Amino acid sequence: MKIAVTLVGIRDTNFSSVGRFIWKWLETEIHAHPAHQFILLSDTAQPTSFVGAPNCSWIKTKYDRNSFVAEKIWYEVTAPKLLKPIQPALWLQLSGRYSGRTTIPQICFFEGNLTKFQRYFFKQNVHKVKQWLVVENKATQQLEAQFGISKDRIASIPIVPSSEIYPIDYNLQQMYKGTHAGGTEYFLAVAYEDKSSIGLLQAFSQFKKWQQSNMKLLLVPSNGIQRSFLEEKLRTYKYRADVVIVPTGLTVHNWYQLVSSAYAVVLIDDSAAAYLIALEAAKAGVSIVAADSFAKEMHIEDMVTRYPETSPASIAEALLVVYKNEKIKGERTQNGLLFLQNINFTTPLHLFKEL
Repeated sequence: MKIAVTLVGIRDTNFSSVGRFIWKWLETEIHAHPAHQFILLSDTAQPTSFVGAPNCSWIKTKYDRNSFVAEKIWYEVTAPKLLKPIQPALWLQLSGRYSGRTTIPQICFFEGNLTKFQRYFFKQNVHKVKQWLVVENKATQQLEAQFGISKDRIASIPIVPSSEIYPIDYNLQQMYKGTHAGGTEYFLAVAYEDKSSIGLLQAFSQFKKWQQSNMKLLLVPSNGIQRSFLEEKLRTYKYRADVVIVPTGLTVHNWYQLVSSAYAVVLIDDSAAAYLIALEAAKAGVSIVAADSFAKEMHIEDMVTRYPETSPASIAEALLVVYKNEKIKGERTQNGLLFLQNINFTTPLHLFKEL
């Protein structure tokens, strides 16, 4: 069977979304289904991780993710025209969108982050999709409650960290700390939006007042706008010498280095992407700091140092606990490694078995 796959707009280096996970998941599925032919529609350079698969080909296409109109034209006109001579039996949409005019059966990924404008058009064609893919319960509930999609048309992809991340020895940790943080210990966080970023900076300030140390804070901006915002805020930030904004061009391999050598990973978001980061940190044997509500929702309370409120003081107290209490830090890190023993990192979803 020929399966077209939409990869436009997906970046495997977007650490504030599940794009990295989707990318790796697709790679697993392609290699797990050698009897099917996968045709990838991508607006980036040829995906090198798929080159070795004989059942995979690639079509380069232009795609404007900054224009809703251009996006609609691509899905309704451009992409169907590209696929017409190929005649795929199935169209796998991994970018969170779908085509309302195509006659090709579609399996679509739903992340649940639609704007009001997008939600209006979504309702018009939501039932034309053969099956929906989700990575978290909130997305499933939204499809059922808001759009009337039955459970038998929703498939849940289990979130698992990459096999490429694991605990590293002391020498490698020191090398990566030297590369990314000037050789000192650091907290690592992805900066998603202005309010939570400011709250984290205020929490780090409080931590530095309580604990005079060389600890740094490494921030990975979620996008260019957030990077500019952070750079502007750090101009007048008292502890700016101890805050590092990770340079652009961060690769997935660099990310694994950052996580594996961090003193602790601090989560300031409650998305599926944050859960993936938590699992990556746990698999690397690194401490995790997260909101109490998030830890309970994801059932990871025993492996996380929790802050009960999202206030800077509450986050700062959690950072201090991780820093000062080695016993608690070690116990929760061990709980994280035990938690992951029950997760199968290699079993594919077999999504196309009955289609």
